[in-house]
Formats: sequence, C-alpha cells, structure tokens
Amino acid sequence: MHRTPSAHQQASAEASSEAMTGSPVASAGSRTAGYSRPARLLGVSALAALTLAACGGDDDDSGSSNAEADVETELSLDLSDDVELQNPGTLQICSDVPYPPFEYNDDDGNIVGFDIDLAEGFAEVFGADLEVVQQGFEGIQSGVALDANSCDLAISGMTITEERAGNMLFSEPYLDDNLALLVAVDSDLESQDDLDGVTVGVQADTTGADFAEEQGYDIREYPDSGLLIQGLESGQVDAAIGNISILGYQAGENPDFEFAEEIDTGEQLGVAARTDNQQLIDAVDETLAEMESSGYMDEIEEKWFESGDTPEEAGEDAEDSEDADTEDSEDAESSEDTDDEDA
Repeated sequence: MHRTPSAHQQASAEASSEAMTGSPVASAGSRTAGYSRPARLLGVSALAALTLAACGGDDDDSGSSNAEADVETELSLDLSDDVELQNPGTLQICSDVPYPPFEYNDDDGNIVGFDIDLAEGFAEVFGADLEVVQQGFEGIQSGVALDANSCDLAISGMTITEERAGNMLFSEPYLDDNLALLVAVDSDLESQDDLDGVTVGVQADTTGADFAEEQGYDIREYPDSGLLIQGLESGQVDAAIGNISILGYQAGENPDFEFAEEIDTGEQLGVAARTDNQQLIDAVDETLAEMESSGYMDEIEEKWFESGDTPEEAGEDAEDSEDADTEDSEDAESSEDTDDEDA
C-alpha cells in the first residue's frame, strides 16, 4: 500500500507537512525528532529470514474482531486522560484487510499483524479497547475514511507522502520499507536494467505500481499481493515490484523466488488522523517514542519481520491439506499403475 514521493515532492513536502504537523516529512532512512534511533530499514538482506521462514477488499466492515496482542514488553505511559476518542473507551482504526504481514485474518478469523500489534499498544496507552474498521485502501489513503469519522486513526501500512499530508495529519514514521524486484530463481533478470520488453507485476494503488509506471515498464496490476505472487508463479508476469516487507512475506518459503535488486525509495510508514486532530497525533508520537525506548517496537518488528513465527492466514491450512490430499491421490494412482505394470 505504499507510495513514494518523488525527489521534488520530498523536498516540497517538508514545508507542507511542517506547517500542518509541526514536523517535516521524514527524510529517507531516518526517523525525525523524538526517536532514539532510526527506524529499522527492511532491506533485502535483512528480509532473508522472512523470505525463507514466513508463514505461509473494498467493502467496509466495522466492528471486526482482533486477537489480543501477545507482546511481552510493557508500556508504562498512560495518556488515558489526555486523549479524546470518537467513542470513549474505544480506539477505532481504519485498516485495509488483508495486507499481510501488516494486517490479515488468522485461522480463527481474528485480525492480526504488525499494524494491529502497533494499534494495540496505542489502545493500551490510551486506556481503550481496540476496534478495527475495515476500509478499502483508496478511502484510507485519500483521507475520506477519516473525514467521514469512520475511525480515529488510519493504520494500514501507509507511506507518508506530500499528497496524503495535504489530506490528513501524519505521525512520526514508524517503519522504513524500500521497494524491491522479485524474480524467479531461474530468470535471466538481474536488475531494473533488464526489464525492457518484459511484463512487470505490481499491486494496484501502491508505490510499487507508481514507480513501475513512472519508469515506463509494461505492467500488469493485481488487486492484492497474494495474487501478484500467483501471477509471477504462473508466468503471467516476468517479475514483480513491491515493498520488501510485503513481497518477502508473500513469497514465504517458496524456493523458486529471489530478490534481484533493492530499490532505494526512502519510503516511511506513518499513522494518520484527521487534519483537525493534532492532539491525537501528538499522543501517537508520544506513544511511538515510548515504544522505541521500551523495546516494544523491537519486539513486534522481530516478531513480524524476522522470526517467521507468525499466525497463519485463514484458509492456509485448508489449502495445504488439499494440496497434500492431491499429492497422496497422485501417489496412490502412481502406485496402482506400477502394480498393474508388474502384474
């Protein structure tokens, strides 16, 4: 879901964002004031563990269930008396589900993911319960969902850009996430220089799609990252461009894929609120600083982007079971054929 500003936009965004939020749009690869260290940059090498070990709509849906966050790090900050929410006692966040590993449904139907653990931390500090309001990403990134009071905050793997900063207030960035080129291991494609004359798959309405279009590549768009990976696997496209975190997670344990090149776009993700809700964004920034200093952010980054020990997506076990049944059936048929030949 990420979208990167151009160099010109990045420069001009600083004045625009500073006027609206009191802090400039973050420069590539770093956090802005208030953080003890830069956001962890999800690079191709750092995602090796994820790629090898990962498990594994537009309709609005309010009141979706989400699993209790199993984060051990405690947050000592208490802003329950300083935060005003639309529905007292409930923090509502708008999120486009599924978008693993940021937000998706597990086998029990609960919404889980990196963004959800992040939101659970906010809810804890704000003294509220968390409610995930499912929204299409267009409504989230345009600010329409926030302006319609569908939620208090938008947390959906969203890149901070100049255009979006004109429609909503952004927090300090909470994660850096470059683009990457994903190809089949037996492909002759080694870098962007080899993409002339081939079809490049992208997820629609993302920074990957914007980048590929700007470069003039022959692109094929998919509505979600899962279908994008399927398109690469089936040969509908020759390569895929998208955020490292998403492609790495979706490629999972598939040994047929590899990252050919990291594309340094300096993308940074942020939490968003309505343009008139500076008080809430200030509380979010204060909580993010607490998450950094306490180790909460380190724990959830390790959980979702490095360990590979994450909840499986709904239906994944069923699909694996079907595949296994098919293989068993094929083995049985093969055995019968062999017996017939021996007879």
